[in-house]
Amino acid sequence: MIKVDFQHVTKYFGENKAVNDAHFTIQEGEFFTLLGPSGCGKTTLLRTIAGFYKQEEGNIYFGDRLINDVPTYDRNIGMVFQNYAIFPHLSVFDNVAYGLRARKVSKKEMESRVMEALEMVELSHLRDRIPSNMSGGQQQRIALARAIVIRPALLLMDEPLSNLDAKLRVKMRTDIRKLQKELNITTIYVTHDQEEALAVSDRIAVLSEGKVQQIASPQEIYLYPQNQVVANFIGTSNFVEGYLKFGSSQDTNGTLSLMEHNIHLPKLKFYTGKVLFSIRPEKIRIQAEPSESFPFKGTVETVTFLGDKVSYMIKLSNGQTVEAHAHLQSISSIFREKQAVNVDLQPHQSVVFNENGQEVIYHAVEG
Repeated sequence: MIKVDFQHVTKYFGENKAVNDAHFTIQEGEFFTLLGPSGCGKTTLLRTIAGFYKQEEGNIYFGDRLINDVPTYDRNIGMVFQNYAIFPHLSVFDNVAYGLRARKVSKKEMESRVMEALEMVELSHLRDRIPSNMSGGQQQRIALARAIVIRPALLLMDEPLSNLDAKLRVKMRTDIRKLQKELNITTIYVTHDQEEALAVSDRIAVLSEGKVQQIASPQEIYLYPQNQVVANFIGTSNFVEGYLKFGSSQDTNGTLSLMEHNIHLPKLKFYTGKVLFSIRPEKIRIQAEPSESFPFKGTVETVTFLGDKVSYMIKLSNGQTVEAHAHLQSISSIFREKQAVNVDLQPHQSVVFNENGQEVIYHAVEG
């Protein structure tokens, strides 16, 4: 178990900065996720930690040890790949034992450690099976057992669940998180799946175009995104153009204008000008009857039934479309396409960014 420090790490491919000035610390025993779309730099950063790539700028420390020039085999890491990278001609036992043989571990200790690892991933009864005849989930468990059997100080996982079906992914992510807690091993996990990241992580780093946009707990990332990029990537966010005006620079209360409605918001950064009003679909309320609490008019464009909830795309009076989610009460409660509705955007549950989406002017305050 180690702490990992990134000190202004930059990795180039040609003139492109695949990782741009990464500067943060991963704590001992933390489950830390690198999250972002394809091409954002998350796998490049992981491979740089592993020693497969070397950064052009900055330093990486494992604890107090500078590892810039340390070869991969001497970094004491375990790694789980997207494609499993297991040997199809070797038995389950021999696959897991591979790293121990390379370390010249005695036969007795190897037997004990391999079986312990296989029991952790619930595969001890299949020790003699050939992996090519096993399911994707079982093969991924072999890869996980092989990574942890060497007792690494750091566990790296690169999109480990992307080849599994949806139901198995949910089970495997739960199992991985449980195992990581049992081992108390520092883990760096790469994924593009936001739900997966929210489910397993202690903290998440959201990357875009090689740059770390925000690092925080799953709850903070979701509720208090630092910019539009994060709000747009984590979950679903609606963005409505508005205008914010202050009476004076000494005031902390401003007036937000949205579609000809003025809304007073407290505790804002002093700012006057165009803004982006951001609200999550589950925060939007809709009803058929007009009321002062539902001041915005809209028309239902699409209705998507999702089992426990219904997703609506609603065209507002200014021509913008927002997504709203409502828990299913009954079949009769579902709105119809083309139905006129009244909408409450719940401004006090929102995040307001400046015009370019780079700065938070207001966010909802708990309580």
